[in-house]
Amino acid sequence: MSKINQNKFLIFLFVLLPILSLFTGFILNEDLSTGGSKWDFELTWPVIKDYSNLNLFDAQQLGGKEPRHFPFHYLILASIYNILNDQYLVRLFYLIFSLLMPIFLYLNLIKIYDFKKINILIVSFSFLFFPYFRSSAIWSNAHLTALIFFLISNYYYLKVLNKNKLKDKLLNLLFLAFATYTMQTYVILFSFYLFNYFKKEKIKIFFGLLLFCCILGIPPLSFLLFNERMLNLPITQDYFYTITNNFSIILFFLLFLMANKLNLIICYNKLKSLKIIEITLILLFFLAIVYNLNYDVLNSNLRGGGFFYKISHFILKNNFIFIISFLIATLLIYLIVKQDKNLIFIILLINIMGLNYQIYQKYFEPLLLVMIFVLFKNIFVSNIFLKLKNVFFFYALVIFYFLLAFVNLYYGFSKNMTI
Repeated sequence: MSKINQNKFLIFLFVLLPILSLFTGFILNEDLSTGGSKWDFELTWPVIKDYSNLNLFDAQQLGGKEPRHFPFHYLILASIYNILNDQYLVRLFYLIFSLLMPIFLYLNLIKIYDFKKINILIVSFSFLFFPYFRSSAIWSNAHLTALIFFLISNYYYLKVLNKNKLKDKLLNLLFLAFATYTMQTYVILFSFYLFNYFKKEKIKIFFGLLLFCCILGIPPLSFLLFNERMLNLPITQDYFYTITNNFSIILFFLLFLMANKLNLIICYNKLKSLKIIEITLILLFFLAIVYNLNYDVLNSNLRGGGFFYKISHFILKNNFIFIISFLIATLLIYLIVKQDKNLIFIILLINIMGLNYQIYQKYFEPLLLVMIFVLFKNIFVSNIFLKLKNVFFFYALVIFYFLLAFVNLYYGFSKNMTI
């Protein structure tokens, strides 16, 4: 088989088939979030219809249960509803819109990594099999809208690194504002981009960008005046629980990177080189968090928590696996940050974005992996793109996770517990 024909075959098999599977899932009303995404959509549909009539601040139809997010996602859907006047067609439009995610992931990655484009393309479209991407695409979820705007924003930031044009800086911040108008947790990412502009730009340019950010902040601040519920977000009051939960979920997604021989060797070598003081500090951090955990909350609240929390309670009916996952996560995070110190920023950002009292895996999926892939060039992602067999293994791992989610949906293992 010639090189051109081989690439065409790979594109068909690993790009077009995931797209076809997504549309099949749409036709079947698939929801691999075990009903959560469909429930969210049905709950917020009255808001979309209300916004289509320009009733932005009248939430009586939900009895005070209007969304806690900024309304940009709902305004987009309301605009489409005004044109199509059909819920099913609105969802179909959004499904097509969701394909911007793997497209812009690919466009980001080819600006960062100098590997074969076919390898990068295959990995980019493997994200179509992540269960929470699929349920968000099929049921028009705001989390995915914000992620798409973030990827577009970062694309323009990468253009800035290459050509340093003011237009690209403004577009970088504008699309990040769109992400924030959708999910307010994305506001923390302004600190990442502004910090980098502060380091590289002249003071005059930096303050101009800062002023632009202040102008972009006017619409959401104005909206807050009309939606008091958004001022009462369920921010955690138990940081020990939140850190444990976040780290456990982070571990789950780091395993996608660790399922690579070269990455395992890197971490193994870092592990062997640990000093006694480093091991002691890791254990002290782990013990301090575990000692202060509120186990009554952990044992009584089986919603959220993520993969290892669910597995722990499903198999052992206790928190043992969950606690062990926190220990492994603490160690693994330390090892990868020791290899690439830039990754500490991603760990900090994702933890700040996940400060909800109740943590769901959907808050991290596929956001965490996307951030690791596109915010910094790093050896762990490079090793995935290095060889086609590494790409296939990553793809197979995502497929395996997809199949696990399907089995969970079919047998209802977590029917009453949304991961």
